[in-house]
Amino acid sequence: MGFGNSKQDTVHDPVKPNSQRDTSNASKNQNRVKQKYDYQLIDQHARQAPKGLNNSAEELVAYLSSVSKDPRMLARGFFVWSSENIRYDFDGYVGRSEKAPHDPESVMKNGKSVCEGYARVFELLCSKAGIPVKILSGFSKSYGYSPSKPFSLNTRTDHAWNAVQLEGKWYLVDCTWGSGHLDSKTNNFKKEFNDFYFLTDPRQFISAHFPYMDNNLQESQKWQLLSKPISLEEFNKNLKYSPAAFKIGVQAVSHTTAYFKMKNELQMSFKSLGKAEIIFCSRLMYEEGNGLKEQGNSTFGYHEKDVYKILVHPQKPGMYELTLFGKFASDDRDNIIPQVLEYNFECTEVSDESHEYPLEYEAASVEKCILHQPLRGNLPCNTEIHFRISAPYLQNIQVEDTLLKKQGAMFTGKVTTPEKGIQVNMYGTRGDQYSRMNGLYKFHTV
Repeated sequence: MGFGNSKQDTVHDPVKPNSQRDTSNASKNQNRVKQKYDYQLIDQHARQAPKGLNNSAEELVAYLSSVSKDPRMLARGFFVWSSENIRYDFDGYVGRSEKAPHDPESVMKNGKSVCEGYARVFELLCSKAGIPVKILSGFSKSYGYSPSKPFSLNTRTDHAWNAVQLEGKWYLVDCTWGSGHLDSKTNNFKKEFNDFYFLTDPRQFISAHFPYMDNNLQESQKWQLLSKPISLEEFNKNLKYSPAAFKIGVQAVSHTTAYFKMKNELQMSFKSLGKAEIIFCSRLMYEEGNGLKEQGNSTFGYHEKDVYKILVHPQKPGMYELTLFGKFASDDRDNIIPQVLEYNFECTEVSDESHEYPLEYEAASVEKCILHQPLRGNLPCNTEIHFRISAPYLQNIQVEDTLLKKQGAMFTGKVTTPEKGIQVNMYGTRGDQYSRMNGLYKFHTV
């Protein structure tokens, strides 16, 4: 089985204002289901299971049953124990070491396996507890997946997970993806418990999991657990939404397919299904050889009413990976923004290969600024440039020493750029022009 967890990418918050000077419905339903049950005690008990219990499924089930015999609580305990005590055998998967066996007894004892081993352990524990359970397998949008290379019914399946029946209803569980993820920086497995993959809403689960067993598509589609199962073609086309995307309720508006072609410049739009303020940022990577290389200053984002828009301008034709990151503005944990969406696209033509967008400081996003002109960061030197920016909360904006004229929420003015190779900064404040100003955007002359 292939690596059963997609890479989890993150970035830090948008650039901090270091240029300063004194002058969704499905997600809500799932959360309500999880909040209805208090898993704290069973979770703690599972994490404190004595090491020797990994040698006996019967003893482990008995241990967890001492806290609760409720099937849902036991299934939760099995999920937590498996996720915490089994490490993905990534070295074996990529050939850096001999593959670990994936029969459930060996997996429990060794604490290492691929996705099939996780699924078999969960199946064994549920079976010992008398809980109806099934191993499912199929296609996943995981490590190595690219929307530009769609799955077919002749493609070898690459992942395994479980379905468990509780109170007469089937639910989906993925212990592998619940246990951790691939760290794209170190190219190794990172253990990190993820509650999202326990009894996941099928409408969210189908974003990255497509069951296909025994070459029987019709029977396999039943295990999507959807009233209207989707086709493999739809699965290939659809965007993969990460757990973080469902958490903040982000939804693609303009581009709803994971792969597309474009020319020159692209405008994309996204919205949040909730009312909470969201912070977004993006990154563009160019496919070079067998790897990816970041292409800086090639995306530019801004909020326009309730929609977040991104401009994308590749610097040359080729294949690209565009990643959108997002989080609640109130969530300041480690200043990290998790990945929410990822696209692959082919740029067939670029008319201006020297184009760069301005660098945006955090204050521009906080103040809901929209930069209208100039929408490029590399400005011609010794040239008069027209600046135009809307900022509903700011009282004064200036470009270096030139104060822009304010009319309503719009600020305009003409500025002559300096010699080549000089930075040009735009600042703004809610106070008068002598108040402390925050950096909004940074340009440079060429």
